[in-house]
Amino acid sequence: MLTRTVFTAILCLTTLAAADAPASDAAWKRLLTLAGEWEGTEGGRTTTLTYTVVSGGHTLLESMKMPAPEPDMVTVYHRDGEALMATHYCSMGNQPRMRAAAPIPAGNSIRFRFVDVTNLRKPGEGHIRHLTVTFVDAGHFTQEWTSFGEGKEQSAVFKWTRKKAK
Repeated sequence: MLTRTVFTAILCLTTLAAADAPASDAAWKRLLTLAGEWEGTEGGRTTTLTYTVVSGGHTLLESMKMPAPEPDMVTVYHRDGEALMATHYCSMGNQPRMRAAAPIPAGNSIRFRFVDVTNLRKPGEGHIRHLTVTFVDAGHFTQEWTSFGEGKEQSAVFKWTRKKAK
């Protein structure tokens, strides 16, 4: 009888712990599923994206290869407590940091919002402000990048398809 009671208590505690797991756990695991190569379009331009899980699974490195003559860019994703962070190393020469604050709503999108930016030469200079990653299915997702410059925001939507293994 005591064994059954102990087993029931452990089962209840395990279930409660799983139910209380931060939504950022699910969002982080969803981001990690992007590991691999992707091909996408934005405004009629084709580009490639590679995700690599690094630092013992604690960091996701995104490398965006832009069509010539634009330079390539890198974005680094990682956890910060229950929040998720994205630092974008932009071709404009600055590095905006964005946060998906906890709790991250369950669903297909992760919304990163502007925290700060390094290497901004003057106020109002162009820089990325927001990023929304939307998961469509295992082989497709979109990114909506919102930039700020000259007093206004504008968005660019990239539609990505996972590259097939050769």
